[in-house]
Amino acid sequence: MVLYHCCVDLDLAGNIAREGFQPRDSVLVAEHLSDENARAPDESHAVVVLGVSWDFRLESYPLDGATGEHIVPAHVLNLFERAVWSV
Repeated sequence: MVLYHCCVDLDLAGNIAREGFQPRDSVLVAEHLSDENARAPDESHAVVVLGVSWDFRLESYPLDGATGEHIVPAHVLNLFERAVWSV
């Protein structure tokens, strides 16, 4: 499973990939990037969460009503490898 946290600028995405999410935060993530084509320059990257363990269930986390993405505690996502993806 690959998870996406979208959409942030390149500097912020790079920082999150290196350092992780702020441990006390909750993060909106999805299994697929949205089909939205046009993005503002400051929303042109996503943080990709890789190597998610086999027993991780995205469905265990609540949905955000506005975005349809799952709300996952940052400390959970910080357990996994992260990378930057241009969207």
